[in-house]
Amino acid sequence: MGAETLLHAAKLHTSWLELPEAEVTPEVADIFERTQERFGHVRNSQLVTAVNPHLAVAQDRLSHAVQRAPSISLSDLDRELIAVVVSAQNRCAPCLFVHGAMLRDLTGDPVLVARLEINDRHVELSQRHRALADYARKITTAPEEIVAGDIDTLRSAGLTEREIFDAAAVAAYFNFSNRINNALGIKPDIEAFQANR
Repeated sequence: MGAETLLHAAKLHTSWLELPEAEVTPEVADIFERTQERFGHVRNSQLVTAVNPHLAVAQDRLSHAVQRAPSISLSDLDRELIAVVVSAQNRCAPCLFVHGAMLRDLTGDPVLVARLEINDRHVELSQRHRALADYARKITTAPEEIVAGDIDTLRSAGLTEREIFDAAAVAAYFNFSNRINNALGIKPDIEAFQANR
């Protein structure tokens, strides 16, 4: 399926919007190609944001910076836990489908991931992962209530200063992504829902 066809599909099937046809820039085509190679499909959220190529590219770069750049201090498991906790709190189906699938792949435990998606507070986690989950949830629901003591809790759980910085960045990124998805009614990807079950 070519990039133009994918954008036409986005107009018809991937959100509440009735977007005009958009020209696929080389940068957006590259995003589509990389995502297709990595996941086997292009995400609906990417199809919709392609209407603004500058936003699509900026979001792709920010996603890479907080999730896949070599300088990231958090493990894949740490990052995917944060993504699932934030997306569950925001009830963002597109991100829950994708990052739930990635967390299922990392843990090999679809029941654990389903429980996290429902309510992470009911799941027994290591001290480190409990601290990360609680911090991510607070960033999502009550950022104005974060105090120095929240950082101390993360330190007590063994997180370094750089890991705390990266945890804040990952949680903030997913709040951004979740809000665009929810605000535009972007539909979740069925392929992600079915993955790693």
